[in-house]
Amino acid sequence: MMTPMCPAKSTVLFDEHVKLGARMIEFAGFEMPVQYRSIIEEHMAVRTAAGVFDLSHMGEFEISGPRALELLERALTNSAARLHEGRAQYTLLCARDGGTIDDLIVYRLGAQRYMLCVNASNIEADRDWLFSLNRDGADFRDVSDETALVAIQGPKAIGIAKKLASFAIDEVARFGVVEGDIGGVRCIAARTGYTGEDGFEFFVGAGHAAHLFTEVLAAGQANGIKPCGLGARDTLRLEAALPLYGHELDRDTSPLEAGLATYVKFGRGFVGEDALAAQRNRGLKKHLIGIATDDARSIARRGYPLFIDDARAGEVTSGTFAPALNRPIAMAYVRGAQQPALGSKLMVEVRNRKVPATVVARPFYQRGGKR
Repeated sequence: MMTPMCPAKSTVLFDEHVKLGARMIEFAGFEMPVQYRSIIEEHMAVRTAAGVFDLSHMGEFEISGPRALELLERALTNSAARLHEGRAQYTLLCARDGGTIDDLIVYRLGAQRYMLCVNASNIEADRDWLFSLNRDGADFRDVSDETALVAIQGPKAIGIAKKLASFAIDEVARFGVVEGDIGGVRCIAARTGYTGEDGFEFFVGAGHAAHLFTEVLAAGQANGIKPCGLGARDTLRLEAALPLYGHELDRDTSPLEAGLATYVKFGRGFVGEDALAAQRNRGLKKHLIGIATDDARSIARRGYPLFIDDARAGEVTSGTFAPALNRPIAMAYVRGAQQPALGSKLMVEVRNRKVPATVVARPFYQRGGKR
């Protein structure tokens, strides 16, 4: 008997997307806007002005009480004990074998109050995993359905947000988080993002999301703001070489292999630490690299094979045409204990044709200057 397919959920901003003419697709179980007009136009708006995104498909957990920090220190690769109130950090959930369950951001909202923002496709798995580790009884609430998330990103994002904020939002530091009113709506405002640009992510009660979204668009109209979909979000994060779960990260890939050792703090006894320590000591089996095709035209897409000295050496995880760089870029895993040096040559098979490519530095694009 076939299992019936579950219908895709809609975020609370679905009607706003339809009004703006968005093309909708299913992503991680949600109907989401992939683009409104042109992905390149939306991408370049974020690089030169500002873009606003609906990220309400993401999951949010609140963990609080006297046992909250114990749970986070057990579950997360980065040390939440290092977080001051009003600060956030990137971190990962690992299984006991060191494989990645998810990557996420943890926000410290109070002395014993934290929020996790997790990937939409992993909400259930993350919740179940955290429940299994919560042996000391931290207070845990999945607030995903009652929380919406609106992001504004780009060089003009802070100026636009300043028009709407009831507090000095421009004084909030990078990876800072504060609660206050934005456009007359109470939000948790975090100076975080997934585009390689400056900006804010606003966590807001679902019932107020449409008002906030329209207020942000209206406030940024004179500054060239554009509503942006998943297409631009993906090209932006790839230019910034930010990992995407299901591409650069999965259960068969460790944070060390993904080049995320900075976010793994050893000596704390977190779940997966022993496996990661052993992996670090014996050497990695694969390495994440950046590549650029030498002809500056051929696009290496996800799953395309890599070859070194005619031997298959790995696969592309993400690849696209980079609008801000005007050329194709890709990230890929190469198998072997030795990570290829920058400038190394390899081949990538693009539509049954082997194309020369070069190992290049990540990120491909950096705010304030192109690479």
